[in-house]
Amino acid sequence: EIKLIAAPVRLQDECVGNSCYPNLGDLMVGRAAQLKASSTCGLYRPQNYCILGYLENEQKCFICDSRSPYNLHHNPNSHRVENIITTFQPEHKMSWWQSENGVHEVSIQLDLESMFRFSHLILTFKSFRPAAMLVERSKDFGRTWKVFRYFAEDCANSFPGVSEGPADSIDDLICDSRYSGAEPSTDGEVVLKALDPTFDIHDPYDPTIQELITLTNLRVNFTRLITLGDTLLMRRRRNPQDKYYYALYEMVVRGSCFCNGHASQCIPMDGARGDTFTEPGMVHAKCVCQHNTAGFNCERCHDFYHDAPWRPGGKTDSDVCRRCYCHGHSEKCHFDLARYLATGGVSGGVCDDCRNNRAGPQCDLCGPYYYQDPQRSMDDPNACIPCECNPDGSVDRGLCDPVTGQCVCKQNVEGERCDRCKSGFYGFNRDDPSGCQLCRCNFMGTIRTGNPCDQTTGTCICEPFAFGPECDQCLPGYWGLGNTVYGCLPCDCDIGGALRTECSSVDGQCECRPNMVGLTCSEPAPGYFLAPLDFYIYEAEHAAPLVRDWDVIFPITWTGPGFVRVQDGAGLRFNVRNIPATLHYYVVVRYEPEVMCEYPCNCHHVGAYASSCSKFGGQCQCKPNVIGRCCDSCTPLTYGLGPDGCSQCDCDPSGSTAELCDQRTGQCSCREGVTARRCDKCNPGYYGFPLCRRCQCNGLADICDLVTGDCLDCREHSSGPHCERCKDGYVGDPVSGQPCEPCLCPDVNGSGRFFAISCNKDPHSGAPYCECLPGHTGLNCDSCAPGYYGDLRLPGGQCKECCCNNNIDPHDGEACDTVTGECLRCLHNTEGPRCQSCKRGYYGNAFAQDCKECSCDWRGIDHTKCPAGSPCFCNQETGQCPCRTGVKGTLCNECEDGYWNLDGESGCQQCNCDPEHALNYICDKITGQCFCQAEYGGRKCDECGPNHFGNPDIQCMSCDCNMQGTIYPACDPYTGECLCKPGVIGLFCDDCAPGHDTNFPACEPCHACYHLGEKTVSDVRRDIERIETIRPCPENDRPIFELQNLRNLLDKLQSLANVTAKDELEKLEELLALLPASTRSLPLSLNASKLAEMTEKNITDLRSKLKEADAQVCQKHTSTLLLYNFNAYTLCISLLCGSKCLY
Repeated sequence: EIKLIAAPVRLQDECVGNSCYPNLGDLMVGRAAQLKASSTCGLYRPQNYCILGYLENEQKCFICDSRSPYNLHHNPNSHRVENIITTFQPEHKMSWWQSENGVHEVSIQLDLESMFRFSHLILTFKSFRPAAMLVERSKDFGRTWKVFRYFAEDCANSFPGVSEGPADSIDDLICDSRYSGAEPSTDGEVVLKALDPTFDIHDPYDPTIQELITLTNLRVNFTRLITLGDTLLMRRRRNPQDKYYYALYEMVVRGSCFCNGHASQCIPMDGARGDTFTEPGMVHAKCVCQHNTAGFNCERCHDFYHDAPWRPGGKTDSDVCRRCYCHGHSEKCHFDLARYLATGGVSGGVCDDCRNNRAGPQCDLCGPYYYQDPQRSMDDPNACIPCECNPDGSVDRGLCDPVTGQCVCKQNVEGERCDRCKSGFYGFNRDDPSGCQLCRCNFMGTIRTGNPCDQTTGTCICEPFAFGPECDQCLPGYWGLGNTVYGCLPCDCDIGGALRTECSSVDGQCECRPNMVGLTCSEPAPGYFLAPLDFYIYEAEHAAPLVRDWDVIFPITWTGPGFVRVQDGAGLRFNVRNIPATLHYYVVVRYEPEVMCEYPCNCHHVGAYASSCSKFGGQCQCKPNVIGRCCDSCTPLTYGLGPDGCSQCDCDPSGSTAELCDQRTGQCSCREGVTARRCDKCNPGYYGFPLCRRCQCNGLADICDLVTGDCLDCREHSSGPHCERCKDGYVGDPVSGQPCEPCLCPDVNGSGRFFAISCNKDPHSGAPYCECLPGHTGLNCDSCAPGYYGDLRLPGGQCKECCCNNNIDPHDGEACDTVTGECLRCLHNTEGPRCQSCKRGYYGNAFAQDCKECSCDWRGIDHTKCPAGSPCFCNQETGQCPCRTGVKGTLCNECEDGYWNLDGESGCQQCNCDPEHALNYICDKITGQCFCQAEYGGRKCDECGPNHFGNPDIQCMSCDCNMQGTIYPACDPYTGECLCKPGVIGLFCDDCAPGHDTNFPACEPCHACYHLGEKTVSDVRRDIERIETIRPCPENDRPIFELQNLRNLLDKLQSLANVTAKDELEKLEELLALLPASTRSLPLSLNASKLAEMTEKNITDLRSKLKEADAQVCQKHTSTLLLYNFNAYTLCISLLCGSKCLY
């Protein structure tokens, strides 16, 4: 029991860490339909043939009728080619294949269904072996052929140019003469071994070796028949070819299924209808692959085992296909030689179809638009998280680094999400390959920090005193672009020496008055001078006094030189005669009071810190930017006297004409088109300070954005930056003056039945058309688009997407009901109002478009669970077919344990293994053979096993037969009598039978003459005994004398049958001496035709003598028997002499 259980385990263990190979067998078994012959006797009509030297009875010629298959009892004369397949029946030599008479070129071809490993070929002939033949093989199912070996009696003439050997290498093509010739006349063999054993084989997978041992087809070509050269003897026969043909008892093609060293057993291939065919002893074609290999011949690695290259099976684990490592994100991979070499042979597997947004050779990277979450492992299905990149500003629409998540920005874009232009660029745009455009600003006139231009509009941001679209000009009154941090320098033209305040924007040169020079016109020209402010001085003492009456208060004193005392109430008149030009002049009177007076401080309550003032001059203490003795005025460039003093005017130099402002309101003096207190904004209707261009709004808006110029509050249903188009829901052309009118899509906007984004006019016809919302269609968007449904006639009705789980064609207008949304034309083998289920006959996940057709095996399904008159359907979710009792598997294609014969009429039937004599209840699911205990057998283990007999219900006993000498079964299961092979005898089948050599268990038959002579002697002895019982004729004693001579000859013939081949010639010479004188001088060296002619004459003489004996013996039957036996006697002599058998 232990051995029986361990045997299959050991068979599988052979493959662990080693190469393994299926057992050899006869490739012919089970392939009768794949065997063909180019010539077969009697295939279309009965044909006559003769056997050379046939001795069984008087009949020498027979009928071949192969129109129907061979049957021992009903059609024993059929000699089809399938008869050469080995059987172990006792009467196996009663059938054979035979070609048509006289046809020299005949072929036998075996077509295999897959690649097989070939070991050797054995042909056993009933006729003479061919005079010449060759064996061919094909590896491509018969498209091309290569010769294995040539065989010929005369190689030089039969196959000129082919070497006669011996072979120099294992693949040398030679001609072999050992298996040709006239001897033996029957049971001759031709043997071909795929590999010559005289050569050592170091690598069984060397291409040369593989070329010799693998094949898909084998063809044996007979090219020339053996003839005996006895045409003179047969010249009177009408058809001398009747005895020349090829006849084969048996053709054995030993081999096994070819599995590249990766399997120890094979199974049948599926037939065209999905069924399988098998026959006991058949070598099957499909390998049961080990080492993670697959394919009919284990010629590739199994799916997901491609981390190492496929190799034929060897002695180490390195030849085993290795599983790919994909971190659990894929079940598919392929082998990549470049990767294998790059990793030094460590790994060559590349994972395919990585899930969970993975990529990389081992699904070890995140796929495009995803990156690795650093908090999760590679095996985590949620480890790859989406890139947070702005698709408009990043490369490849949002690609990021798969490890860090850093977005890969376009050339002119920056930011963690690639969502803004780089400094110095503007116009963020997804259609721009670089993402943004370069700001076209003069760097000398733009601000030094931050972006030189507006990143939306591209408008350059100028320095305070620069202007222009590119900040490439200085404002009026300024020059020297880029010379200062403010962009331009003020002109600073001398107010007295220059004609105006503006200067050249290039070099800052002011336009000078006559005789004034210098950059700012502040210097007089050579030869000229500038008069000081007090150039014109008029002394008071030279003036004429004005006499007035006055009260003397103080005494008159002398003023000193340079002074004139002017009394209170008096005056002076100055005569000014030398003024060169009419101008505005300041009249300055220099005087000094002689009397100290007390005056009130009058400090301003807002502009002064306190009400007190300086005793000398009365100056009050002013707040910031406040001046005047009383602190009641603002300093120049300030305004707004208040509690904190005065504020700076801070007039914008780009928009104001001067730095001074109104000291009360602070209003700066603005240029045209500029407004605001500081003159830093454009007037309403203008934009783009400081240039302040007029808003372009097509007359439909009064104001626009002060920076961009986009119009604000467009009227008459217009919109756009310039009020150049109609609002959504309106159609017209404001630019050309066409008013914007409401769209009807199908109703106006705001009505609840407006289903458009906007509407436009056809440029050719001028007719309005609606741009419908998603899901709506029609000229007025008044119907639902394909793939959408809804009743737009109802209040609040709208088109919603049909919920069909992505199982309809969204462009098919009839894919779903346009009112109810019910799915009508489900795709991907789905059905249901939402296409939510696989349709009948399919199974899988309808939501993933993965409905596969049911493949139920009709042999195993329970037809009572199927709809009447309809095919069986599987479960629409699991794919499980309704199985019969005893059948399992999703497809009902396998018997359950304890059942077998799926092909049976009622499906799998119970094994019914004998519970006492079987190892378990399980049997082979194809043959039904139970696994028996050692001494039991039979399909159910209810009989005695091989080499056992007895009553299985009581006890099975060993037959003790010699297994080498028995057939199968070894003994009679009831009596225990051993059943011996042919040529074997004995109680235990352990001895060779008479007529066979003593080399047990081979027990080869003795020379053919033994059997011929033995039978002849037996027959003659029996006939002589019968003749002796007949009454002798009284007239003459010669017949008795002849009988005595005949008996003596028979005794010698009997002894001759037992001599060895070495003594045959010597005994033959002695026997020839006993022949009549007319034959005694026959030399052994005569050729075959002369010998045959002389032998025929000797036979004629012997027949005459027998006729005389017949006349003297009183029974006519005696001569008939003697004539027959002398014919046999003469034949045997001819055989021993080396001549060919005659009949």
